[in-house]
Amino acid sequence: MLCHMRYIMKNTLIAALGALLLCGVAVPAEAVVIEADPDIQLVMGDLSALAVAMRLHREGTRGTACPSVEQLAAYLEAPLYASPNEEFRTADADGAWWVGRRVPEYSRARAFLRANAELLGLYDRESTSFWMGGAFVWMRGITFEHEGSATAADIRVAPGDGKDVQYLFFSSPGTNRYWWSRLIYTPAARKAALEKSGTKESGPFVVPPAPPSAKEKLSASPVFVPPEFSVGPESDDLSAPLEMGDVIFNPIPRPRGNN
Repeated sequence: MLCHMRYIMKNTLIAALGALLLCGVAVPAEAVVIEADPDIQLVMGDLSALAVAMRLHREGTRGTACPSVEQLAAYLEAPLYASPNEEFRTADADGAWWVGRRVPEYSRARAFLRANAELLGLYDRESTSFWMGGAFVWMRGITFEHEGSATAADIRVAPGDGKDVQYLFFSSPGTNRYWWSRLIYTPAARKAALEKSGTKESGPFVVPPAPPSAKEKLSASPVFVPPEFSVGPESDDLSAPLEMGDVIFNPIPRPRGNN
């Protein structure tokens, strides 16, 4: 009897879900996640923005050579940084075009990137293994098949909402994570990126406030009066001999002044 009731309840649930789908009621999808830590965004947002720029370069010019950092910067409204080649790199290796970004040595992002390297497709290009803490972290922008065809990284792009409309948000392939970048595309590049890789996911796509920094707890060390000690004789006679083990020192007598 119990098994029969469970069977009826299971079939009823399946039928109800089917009816919702037929009526056009969508089952809620996994919510978009936008990381609040600015250190993580600095790395992932820049990598994603340049990986999409690499696709625009490849599909717009049909270039056969991996674009340089300067060529990718042409898709941005402002220069990358004062010394872009010290912060960014591109490379053609292992049948793919790669974009790399320096990870600050003491960045809070390091632990996150290391723990999620496989999920987010982050590599140490020199060892072709998932990133474990090198100076640069790498992401594939374009992958070339053996027939010569090229496949761009499946990064979805969304425009910012409200006060953050100037930014673009970039997904990590296969996840619900999105990253925003301070690298602002030119109007033409922005339009092309949304046309080629625009997402239908709903946000809101806004820059979240940075989490408050943990306050350092300061506590005063206890203060103790140092114990009394002496390296001379206990008497006031400075001319008295000083014994140290089996050795006896006879200091030169010093005349005392009259106080």
